[in-house]
Amino acid sequence: MSVAEQSGVVAAGVGVAPSASSQSRRLLMISLLLAAAGVALLVVYLRRFELEASGGSRVQLLTVLAPVQRGTVLKNEMLGVREVPVSYVEQRAVRAAELNKVIGIQTAIDLDPQDGLLWTDLAVGVEDRDLSSLVQPGNRAVTIEVQQGLSGSAGNELIRPGDWVDVIATYSERASSGQAGAAVVLLQRVAVLAVGNETERQAFRAADNKSAASRRISTLTLSLKIDEAQLVALAAKQGELSVVLRSVKDSTVLEDIPELTPSNLESQSAHVNRRRNGAEDTGPKPILGKDNR
Repeated sequence: MSVAEQSGVVAAGVGVAPSASSQSRRLLMISLLLAAAGVALLVVYLRRFELEASGGSRVQLLTVLAPVQRGTVLKNEMLGVREVPVSYVEQRAVRAAELNKVIGIQTAIDLDPQDGLLWTDLAVGVEDRDLSSLVQPGNRAVTIEVQQGLSGSAGNELIRPGDWVDVIATYSERASSGQAGAAVVLLQRVAVLAVGNETERQAFRAADNKSAASRRISTLTLSLKIDEAQLVALAAKQGELSVVLRSVKDSTVLEDIPELTPSNLESQSAHVNRRRNGAEDTGPKPILGKDNR
C-alpha cells in the first residue's frame, strides 16, 4: 500500500472516531436522564406512600401545655400547637387557626399537659348538634344498648361523649345448639359520640346533683367502620354487649386476646392473676399507636 493510501485510511479513521464518541455520549446522557427521572418518580411515590401510611397531610391543632383546672379561663400562654395526620383529627378538635375563638373561655373539665383541646372541653353555650355532624368521613354512628352486668346502665352515667371504650360481647349458653357461653373482646378503643340522647359533655354537668342521679342511661352511640358495625349488629343479636371505659391517653390495642368460655375460665383466671403479680408476661401483644376512629 502506498503512502497516500495509508494516509487516506488514517484520515478516514480519524473522521469516524469522533462520530462514534459523540453517539456514545448521547446515549450516556439519555441513560442518565432516564435514571434521574426514575429516581425522581420513586421519591415522589415514596413520599406519597409515606404520607398515606401516616394518615395523610398534617393539620395544626391546639394542645394544652400545662395542667388546667376546670373553670380556668384559657390564655394564650396555656396553649400550643401540635400537628396531627388528618385521618386522626377529631371533629371536635380546635384548629390552631381558631385560637382567638377560645381565648378567654372557661374550661368545662380538667385538662392535662399535651391534651388536645376539644370544643366539648369548653364551657360554652352551644345548641344541640345533629349526630351526623359528629361522624367522621368513613365511619358510622351505631347506637347500642348496653345490658346490666359488667357496665350496666348505672355505670353508663360515668361515660361521657368523647370518651373511649372497649366493647365486649357475652354469649349465653344455648342448649339447642350445644354451644357454651363465651365472652369476646369485640372491639377496642372505640369513640363514644353520644350517651343517651346527649352529644355534649356539658349536658352532664347537671347530672352531679341528686335529682339527675336517678336517671338511667342504657344506650351509647359509637363511631364505627361499616364492617365493625356488622360485628356489633350480629353480636347484639346473638348475645349481650358491655363496654369498659379506658383512658383517653391510652392508644394501645391488644391482639390475640383469647375467647373466654366456661371451660377455660379457671385457667385464664390463673394466667391473668400470675401476670398481674409479675410472674409472667405472656399475655396479649400490644399494638402501640393504633388510632381507631
